[in-house]
Amino acid sequence: MAERLSIADQVAMSAQEATPDFDPLALALTLSLYRTMSAFDRVHAEELAPVRLSVTQFNVLSVLLRVHEPLTMGELAQAVSVRSANLTAVADSLVARGLVDRSLNPDDRRSFLVSITPEGHRFMADFLPGHWRVLQDLMSGLSQPECTTLLKLLEKLLGSLPESGPAQQPARGGRGRRG
Repeated sequence: MAERLSIADQVAMSAQEATPDFDPLALALTLSLYRTMSAFDRVHAEELAPVRLSVTQFNVLSVLLRVHEPLTMGELAQAVSVRSANLTAVADSLVARGLVDRSLNPDDRRSFLVSITPEGHRFMADFLPGHWRVLQDLMSGLSQPECTTLLKLLEKLLGSLPESGPAQQPARGGRGRRG
């Protein structure tokens, strides 16, 4: 039965059991965000399955392609919103496929630098045009102004969450940090 409940049904059921300070809008937004991200993850997982990549692996490649320089494991974990410990297995799999390289950080030998390889560049050059089309299709239900408004609202929400504001973005040139 739970899988057939709409967000409105779930909020209404929670409101019946809740204390007077219950905010139904906060629950509705939270459930909607989770459903939306789950749907996005499913689409991305399906898109990436033929090339044997996970969403996190693809995100790592995307970040490394954009920054044009090696990142510490800590910076990379922060950029793709995963814990450093969880990133190790992701990096290992990408190294094994020849898509990224990991080397000791010459500025701090306790950390590693991760960079995209020429093979990783070639893969992304081939894959990204189709990926951009998938992203455009996913957003086709929203107008340009709606996309802009949604982006601003999501950035504002993200900035209000613990440990997610602008100060948490990886610093450029910060290779000396432990990561």
